[in-house]
Amino acid sequence: MQFEEFDEFTRKLCSETEKIILAAYENPDLAIEEKSDETPVTVADRETERDIREAIQVLYPEHGIVGEEFDSENAKADYVWVIDPIDGTKTFASGCPLYGTMIALLKEGEPVFGCINFPALGKRIRGDGKSCYVNERVAQARSGLSLNQTTLLLTDFLSIEAYQNQTAFLNLAKQAKMTRTWGDCYGYYLLATGKADIMLDPIMNPWDIMALIPIVQGAGARITDWQGNSPTKGNSIVAANVDLHEQVLSILNP
Repeated sequence: MQFEEFDEFTRKLCSETEKIILAAYENPDLAIEEKSDETPVTVADRETERDIREAIQVLYPEHGIVGEEFDSENAKADYVWVIDPIDGTKTFASGCPLYGTMIALLKEGEPVFGCINFPALGKRIRGDGKSCYVNERVAQARSGLSLNQTTLLLTDFLSIEAYQNQTAFLNLAKQAKMTRTWGDCYGYYLLATGKADIMLDPIMNPWDIMALIPIVQGAGARITDWQGNSPTKGNSIVAANVDLHEQVLSILNP
């Protein structure tokens, strides 16, 4: 199995599912439900994931599937797809375009391919840990900056205090040149394309994480959990340029 095979398969998937998403995006009649974990879900989330699952089952019936909206299937298979149909449902439901569909493929538990499609922006980023592309061009994280020159991104300020050391985070934010909440999956897109330098999420689920790993690594940046461990086993993310990552971790974990 090659990058090109996964790339073409997910390209076709995203081309179809973005029609579902865009039909609901900014629709005043869009209904937003609250799940048992108090996170929002829409009909677009469920329809998108259902369509992706069905396509995987047709082409790769022996593969497993893990997704946000439905129960896992054959999750102990050698190859497992991990789906977040709309990463940033709150963002999507609020009419902000910085949401995306995330699809990852794991081989024996490790992500070997990831893609994020941004329906409202007309962009799709994908990587395999060795390379990364946005549409038809190579994506590359930037480097060579000191901390006081960096752009630091996160999804939600309040979640830092709830799950990690807020005092340490504020120390990091004070040292960065700019801090913004251009988060969810779009923050990792900005990191991978050299527009930002650090992206943080203090709490995440596997479907939030897996597609990010081959994209960030493929763009030449580094990604771990909050304490510097393997992101595949964690529930948080610190992603940064390779020459900043250790410094960022040391500040976040004094």
